[in-house]
Amino acid sequence: MVSLRYHNEGFIEKFESQIKALKEVQECYHMAGKVDFFLKINLESLTDYHEFVRLKLSKIENIGVLESYFVLKEIHSTTEFYI
Repeated sequence: MVSLRYHNEGFIEKFESQIKALKEVQECYHMAGKVDFFLKINLESLTDYHEFVRLKLSKIENIGVLESYFVLKEIHSTTEFYI
């Protein structure tokens, strides 16, 4: 979860373009509520995550708060829609 310091259009567009350039980011959603963006990042290990944050994500200048959550176990996953 990422919250930006500044929220004008230029800062948001710059953040979005910088995130799109990071191959580790599988998904990025602009959110309403407590956080600004939800990122789904796929890496092999916590060491890789640490390096990603330290060397890439932290270089994006407008990030105010970064909050991370980790999947311990996948219980159920599907891409089917039931209407």
